[in-house]
Amino acid sequence: MIPTGYGDDRIVLMVKDPWWLFAYWEIQPGTERAVRSQLLPHEVPGLSSILRVYDVTGIEFPAQPACRSFDISLSGLATNWYLQTNAPDHAFIVDIGLLAHTGRFLRLARSNQVRTPRSGPSEVLDEAWRTTEEAYWALLGASAGIGMGASPTGWSALLQRAFFSGQWSSPLPTGQGRAAVKGFWCRVNTDLVVYGATEPKATVTVQGQRVAVRPDGSFSLRLALPEGTQTITVEVTSADGRRAEMVAPVVSLARDGSVRAEPAGSDAPGRG
Repeated sequence: MIPTGYGDDRIVLMVKDPWWLFAYWEIQPGTERAVRSQLLPHEVPGLSSILRVYDVTGIEFPAQPACRSFDISLSGLATNWYLQTNAPDHAFIVDIGLLAHTGRFLRLARSNQVRTPRSGPSEVLDEAWRTTEEAYWALLGASAGIGMGASPTGWSALLQRAFFSGQWSSPLPTGQGRAAVKGFWCRVNTDLVVYGATEPKATVTVQGQRVAVRPDGSFSLRLALPEGTQTITVEVTSADGRRAEMVAPVVSLARDGSVRAEPAGSDAPGRG
């Protein structure tokens, strides 16, 4: 059986969505009595229980004053409340306490800090997925096919998760991706995002070109996927010179924009 309380003085703040928060709390009667004893006689009439909501976006609270604050009056014996903030991508902290008509506020408990999510797509471009135009087309290469990087294990699963047809659009060379369909033409652009990890000091090359490995061993590429079937060859060399050669799945882009990947093949004389 779930107890009605845990004997704590605590308020917990949670995020519902970009515009709303949810708080629940437990305050012991003895704690409230002790706080009330600090009031002057003329402050007792009209005393109310409130939630004081602080917008603490980008500051060190309480060392710095809140960006803004507002009060929500509580009714009855409420132990939880939905808080409308209308402030996506902002940080909040909530106090529960007693407010006198003189404006004096006596805090009973302070919540944790939460941040509401954005209400739309992020404007931040992740450096992990960026590449130069030179490297982009060098890896794409008409004769070499599409280049990509991935870990030496789990190729098939990574590739299956990496195909996002049409979500990122990169220009294809003039004439590529066009197809006659019932008297009119269309262009299908599809990007391929592949990511993986290996030993941090290992060397990874794709179609003979080296791919940067980050300090944590992860690496990733975002490349255009040309129409047709491509076979990708990846070489991973460990820091002590051991080499593993891996042939990744055959990747196909059909004219209708659909993407298909066959299971990975492996020819690995060493551990990758």
